[in-house]
Amino acid sequence: MVELFHYLVNVSSGKLWAEKKLSQLVNLKKRGWVDLGLWLTLLHPDDRNYFLSTINRLEGSDPDASRLSYRLKTRTGEYLEVTDNLQRVPGQSAKDELWLGCLSLEGMSLPSEKILQALYEVAQLSVETENLNELLKHLHDIIKSLMPAENFYVALFDKEANLISFPYFIDQYDSPPSPQPPAHGLTELVLKTGQPILVSPEVFQQLEAQGRVESVGAPSIDWLGVPLKYGEEVFGVMTVQSYTEGLRYSQEHLNILSFVANHAALVIKKNLAEEARREVENLMIDTFASIQDGVSLLDTNLNIIRVNPAMEKWYAHALPLKGKKCYQAYHGRQEACHPCPSLRTLKTKEPASEIVPKTGPGGKVVGWLDLFAFPLIDHRTGKLKGVIEYVRDITEQKKAQDALLASLKEKEILLKEIHHRVKNNMQIISSLLHLQANHLKNPEATEALKQCQNRIRAMALVHERLYREENLARINFKEYADQLLVHLFQVFLPKSKNILFSLQIDAPPLTIELAIPLGLITSELVTNSLQHAFPPGQSGEITVSLRKEENNLVLKVCDNGRGLPEETPERFGLEIVRLLTAQLSGTFQLQSRKGQGTEAEVLFAYKERESQI
Repeated sequence: MVELFHYLVNVSSGKLWAEKKLSQLVNLKKRGWVDLGLWLTLLHPDDRNYFLSTINRLEGSDPDASRLSYRLKTRTGEYLEVTDNLQRVPGQSAKDELWLGCLSLEGMSLPSEKILQALYEVAQLSVETENLNELLKHLHDIIKSLMPAENFYVALFDKEANLISFPYFIDQYDSPPSPQPPAHGLTELVLKTGQPILVSPEVFQQLEAQGRVESVGAPSIDWLGVPLKYGEEVFGVMTVQSYTEGLRYSQEHLNILSFVANHAALVIKKNLAEEARREVENLMIDTFASIQDGVSLLDTNLNIIRVNPAMEKWYAHALPLKGKKCYQAYHGRQEACHPCPSLRTLKTKEPASEIVPKTGPGGKVVGWLDLFAFPLIDHRTGKLKGVIEYVRDITEQKKAQDALLASLKEKEILLKEIHHRVKNNMQIISSLLHLQANHLKNPEATEALKQCQNRIRAMALVHERLYREENLARINFKEYADQLLVHLFQVFLPKSKNILFSLQIDAPPLTIELAIPLGLITSELVTNSLQHAFPPGQSGEITVSLRKEENNLVLKVCDNGRGLPEETPERFGLEIVRLLTAQLSGTFQLQSRKGQGTEAEVLFAYKERESQI
């Protein structure tokens, strides 16, 4: 026995009345006339526009009756397929006109055995078929077993690219279209509305007259289009069409196509996702294989999980690499290397690097590798699951670096030898002057040669310091000045016996171009103080300072002796000081007060780069 449920609807006022058993079936708690919108919420979301458009189309039209099918939500939450026979109930005026709906549930609560078999086959496709074209061909065969469907296609919409593609297109007139942006065809209409539609020639004329669609391809007699949905996303359209008057489609055919499409959409979406995953995976595999440097994936126990072809080529003698410990396969060791960047990464979860030997057969070192270890994180759990070792062969680079270092070492030795020989030559000259002075009877000539010896010694000390320093380009002026003053005080014994000296050096290491003239200036000024500032037997002090003031260097030599006489004869040593100061583009000042000592100052511009290599 077929159970019937009735309702009345007034399209003009948008109100609906349902009998008690229908209200109980759908759990419509509000009794009497309710808003039509409330009734629409009880229909399947995909069927609401279809129901409403049918009601609006019937209003004011000639037919007195119509039949439609849709899904209705029951109080248990499940949707039942219902057949709705609508009958016009005339009123005194158009606004009083009612439609009587008679719902029949007979044969609609469960699909037919044929449709159940079709759904089973659709479900099997998600497991058995990976190729999209093959999947769609099987879907076509399933739909053909349920209804006439010789002309069939599936359109897919790529939202990011804004393109509609046609991966499966079987048509007796039209060729498969190329991917194209959305236009104004029937396919685009279904994509836009998300609703199934049966388009007869008459319906198409109305849609075309309204500017909603344009004719695309060969004109069909009937066109069925249903959306492919994943959640709220409409990602494609499934279409069946006929070109002969003898084959017409009905609402029942549209329902069958919609029913299959609703189940097939998930299978198609899964297949698309799998295809995208395989494409990304193949891209990663190709990228992994194309890297010319070596790449290894290790687990947390340093077992090799995967390597790229470069590693297999470098370690062909140790194949297969997969499954072995990295230190066994790559270094021929029975225990982990030390230091090991991969172990550091496993411990700290931070990248690490190390230069390691590249070994060949028998553990022989055949080159050098720059090894970088990066943490391999499981992004589902956030836990460390291994290490990515990225290895670059730097054998040729290291050979060039070693050759360069050897060359620099050779040049350093050569330069030290030059400084050593210059110092020795100056000592020879100093010795010759000393021998010559011993044969002179004139005290002034002897003193002149003695001062020349001091000047030569000041220059020789610079070369001696450079010969002994690790840095051949710069000299520590404090150590140099200390050694120079010790020499001068020894030369002037016993006169310097009661004289002390102090150094106040606050300046960066100096180049040879600065150290030699400053050494000569210091030698002349200290010699001048030792010779003239203190009477025999008097104690005193000489202070030498060098400091940086803004962009200048200031050298001062001070004594606390008797000071300069009012009329000071121009001495050769002071003339040398002025010439050397001019060579440095600096200024020289000499200040003295009787009984209060003398202060000599040399100031010149200084840039930091002058002390750079």
